[in-house]
Amino acid sequence: MGKLQTIVMNRGTGVPKGTAIRLTKEFLSRHGAGLDDLLRRFPGLHGPAFRQAIEACFATSETAPELAMALEEAVDTLLSLQSENCLPLPVDAGRRVQVDAGLRWYAARLHDLARAARTM
Repeated sequence: MGKLQTIVMNRGTGVPKGTAIRLTKEFLSRHGAGLDDLLRRFPGLHGPAFRQAIEACFATSETAPELAMALEEAVDTLLSLQSENCLPLPVDAGRRVQVDAGLRWYAARLHDLARAARTM
């Protein structure tokens, strides 16, 4: 038999507690390597450290609002990189527009997760 787990519902929203953290974990497991790769182009920012700052909110003592704040800070950081100089990789030759599009895509997804965390 499998391991039984009690699902605790948030009375205000009717959503299981921990849903925001689970969704963020799943997003980072699927797209975290791509985010790290994108951030390698910016010398002032270390991709794995950026992701670890978000993952620090996965501790059991953290709450969804704290996760939402960390995600919003991540969004602000990503959007501010659009005006920063980057060190393009060989595959980026003449494609700064695609780097900026990648920054906006990750910022939009993290913003969606932050909004979900605030409402859960």
